[in-house]
Amino acid sequence: MNLHKTDLNRVEFMAGGYYLPKVEHILKNDTKSVYEDINDVLELYNIKQYIDNELYLKNWTQEDILDFKQKVFEYGRIVSPFFLKMNDYNVISYYEQLIDEYIDSFWKLIDDLKIYRQISVDVFVKILSNEPHIIRTILTHKDIVTHYNIAIRNFLLTYSYSAEILISIYEERDDSNNKQKMFLPKNLTIQDKEEIVSRYIDSEDCNPNYLCLIQNAKKQENFKLSDKTRLKAKKKEEEETKKVFKNNNGFKYGVSVSFPENREQIKEGHIDNFIAYYSYSLDFIKKYSDAYSLFLNFKNLFEYIDVQNRIDLVSKKNQLQITDKFMGVHSQNEYICGVAFNLSEMTSQAQIVAYSKVINKLENSVENILQNVFTLIFQEKYQFATNAQLLIPSANLSYFEKVILFAPQFERVLKQYKLFVEDGKIDFELLQMSSSPYAIKDIPSLNQNKYFYLNEKNKEVVSCSNLFFSDQTLLAYVEPYKGKKYHSFFDLLANEYKVYFNNYEEFQKQKINYLIDKGYLFIDKNDLVQFSNIFRVLILKDLYENEVASFYHYPIEFQEEAQQMVNQNMIYFESFLFSKPEQSYFNYFLNKSEFTNGQDLRNSYLHGTQANPDEIQKHEQAYFTYLKLLVLILLKIEDDLLIAQAIKNIK
Repeated sequence: MNLHKTDLNRVEFMAGGYYLPKVEHILKNDTKSVYEDINDVLELYNIKQYIDNELYLKNWTQEDILDFKQKVFEYGRIVSPFFLKMNDYNVISYYEQLIDEYIDSFWKLIDDLKIYRQISVDVFVKILSNEPHIIRTILTHKDIVTHYNIAIRNFLLTYSYSAEILISIYEERDDSNNKQKMFLPKNLTIQDKEEIVSRYIDSEDCNPNYLCLIQNAKKQENFKLSDKTRLKAKKKEEEETKKVFKNNNGFKYGVSVSFPENREQIKEGHIDNFIAYYSYSLDFIKKYSDAYSLFLNFKNLFEYIDVQNRIDLVSKKNQLQITDKFMGVHSQNEYICGVAFNLSEMTSQAQIVAYSKVINKLENSVENILQNVFTLIFQEKYQFATNAQLLIPSANLSYFEKVILFAPQFERVLKQYKLFVEDGKIDFELLQMSSSPYAIKDIPSLNQNKYFYLNEKNKEVVSCSNLFFSDQTLLAYVEPYKGKKYHSFFDLLANEYKVYFNNYEEFQKQKINYLIDKGYLFIDKNDLVQFSNIFRVLILKDLYENEVASFYHYPIEFQEEAQQMVNQNMIYFESFLFSKPEQSYFNYFLNKSEFTNGQDLRNSYLHGTQANPDEIQKHEQAYFTYLKLLVLILLKIEDDLLIAQAIKNIK
């Protein structure tokens, strides 16, 4: 229970400009001779944070700023002495007077000024017992945790929500990017943590959102859950899910795929009542029914890959919706499966299943098409190896049997291409020397510098990218366009010709000046904000949206700019068949080497932990997933061969 009142009229440091008019009003008033209200003191502390972090109003002159800096220096001489007089006799009284907005500031000062040395364990425990929920705030202060380590361990062993804290520290993903690091007492053992989690699973306070994270929690040096605890979490989650859906159908969305005849449009799509409907001309498919054309439909009709031949089915951070980010809890070690990704997967799976039936009616099969493409067509079009092999399962086998037989062929295709890249040929005797599977990330490319990525270690370019494309910078919020609610600063500049620099607040101008200093923008003679290097900005936009770019699919002027960016350590190249997002996509389906929520198809069928043979639907899903992944591999191989051929022709 929260015992503290709220006061929205108080200044709170939130690293934004909302409170700055209030800050200005207080700064222009004289300080009191004596401060008795702790909230008055903490308000001065919060005001000081604005000036210390150089957050100013645009109408402040340099003289104003110098005066305000002197004023907050005086504030510091008020805040520190006030807190230094706290002890066992008055700290509880002060704490009870706090408004809710200043709880965090209170504990930060207790930590920074080492006031905890003046507060006994008994008094600390009393404060914590009265308001158990503040444990999360306390755990963000390492010195406080160290000082009260025994008391905090004892508290965590009995607190109902300690397991959620553990999951938050070791497993939960921070989608808000403002999660503060928490520290645990060193005397809290691995066994303590397992007991806390186990009791949580059994309790009535258990939140079903955490159960999935518990059962898939990654084993770490200081946090290792046994298989028994994981299984208990799995069973509890299944029970809770049944309860939720017993009387509640939930939010439904889905996909419909059809192949009508006599349609003018080759492909159409629309959404109705949360169902995505896609239709593809059967006449078009029949007209172009050679193996290669039928193969290209995965690109041209179903859009498995984009214009740069990047796999377009991968999960992308910029496609996450608000509900994906903030509803429920998510593991930092899981593959991000938001609504957009799930809908994309439903679509691509429905496409290949329905398309397979259409191809069968044409007295062909997707498997035969892929076999022809890999063993014949690639050799004819790109001088690929003449002895490439791809064995396909018999049509009359069960889906369980098909997966068992098809999975090794999946690995065999990757091994063959690796040998071809390395040696220019496929030596099957050499291939048979090793039975170990290759990691997806180790399959090489014929082409040097095939992909490039943003250098996340270069804080300058990361900051510039965020200023242009993030919806959190407030640079799109400026007169007279506030009502249009542009998603990002780039969207504003791309759609509005007249964006005046002097319409921005001072704290916004600082960010624009940063982009000017780095060579992305300039202010023209009419005070308009203009791009100064549009090629670089568009490259950053591509990387922000797709997390990778394919170098050879760029026009020459963009390639030249990308080379400059490499020289300036803004981006870096890699030369593999699959980009990093594509590697992660394959790993999500095939194994658990990268993600705790991976489907683990490869290992489950290899080690006999797959579904029972009579669970036909699960094996059908697995088979068509494997088939789709093979389609994607062949599309990526063709892209690699095509680029290599184009480079050779230029030379």
